[in-house]
Amino acid sequence: MKIELEISEDCEATSAPYWLILDPKQNLRTDREASHAIASMITGPFFSRNAAQHVLDTQRYNFGKGAVVYCCSGHNTTQYAEKVRF
Repeated sequence: MKIELEISEDCEATSAPYWLILDPKQNLRTDREASHAIASMITGPFFSRNAAQHVLDTQRYNFGKGAVVYCCSGHNTTQYAEKVRF
């Protein structure tokens, strides 16, 4: 399968950027179940800050008060990083 994406060139000084909505909740466990809890705190990926912020703003009722848009780097993901080079 092949998909095309439009990725923001506003890279926030980050190589191969993508954005996530992080919605932190307390998580003190370290077993396999903790992975499921952590995954539930992440929404994305988004390919621009504006797209992620739009979801957070328009669906605020789905997120806790500490939820934020966070820019991440995919530079260690070879397949993504090679395609995203500006």
